[in-house]
Amino acid sequence: MRGDVDEPISIVAYDARWPLEYAAESARVRAALGPVVVAIEPFGSSAVPGLVSKPIIDILVGVADLQAAKPHVAGLVALGYEDFGEIFVPGRIYLRKRGAAPHFNVAVTEYGKSFWETNLAVREYLRSHPAEIEAYAQHKQEAVARGATMFSSYSQAKDAFVRGLRERALAWAAKS
Repeated sequence: MRGDVDEPISIVAYDARWPLEYAAESARVRAALGPVVVAIEPFGSSAVPGLVSKPIIDILVGVADLQAAKPHVAGLVALGYEDFGEIFVPGRIYLRKRGAAPHFNVAVTEYGKSFWETNLAVREYLRSHPAEIEAYAQHKQEAVARGATMFSSYSQAKDAFVRGLRERALAWAAKS
C-alpha cells in the first residue's frame, strides 16, 4: 500500500471517450489479474452517460475469492496502480492509477456479493432514471461549490444522498 488516499477532486461533464478508455484499460486489468477474474464491469458515475463525474474511470472486477485474488494484485501494481488494500470497505480492494489522463480506479471484490450487486444496481438504476441523474449531478455540484474539493470531504458530503440512492436502486432492482 502506498500514498495517501485523499486527493483533490474536480467534477466534469460526462466524456463520450470514457467507454473506450474503460474498454482498453479493463483489457489490461483482466490480463494483469489473469485467471482470478470472473467478470469486469464499468461502474460509478463515469459509467452513466450524462452524469457529471470526477474525471476518473471506475472499473469493477469480480473474482470468485478475494483472498485468492490478493497475490494477483501485484500485476496491477506493475501497471502503475497504487494498492490501498481493503481501505474503507471490507471485501473490496481499492487501487488507483493517476499520472497522465485518463485516470482509473479499480475495485476488486467477490463476484455476486453485496459490493458487486449494489454498484451494478446503482449504475443500472441511474441509466434508467434521468431525474435521478439530474438530482445526483446537482448534489455533486453543490458539494463542490460548498468546498468539498478533496476526496474525503467530497465523499462525506455525498454520503447521505448516496445511501438513499443505493436504497432506491436496490429496491428498483428487486422489482426488475
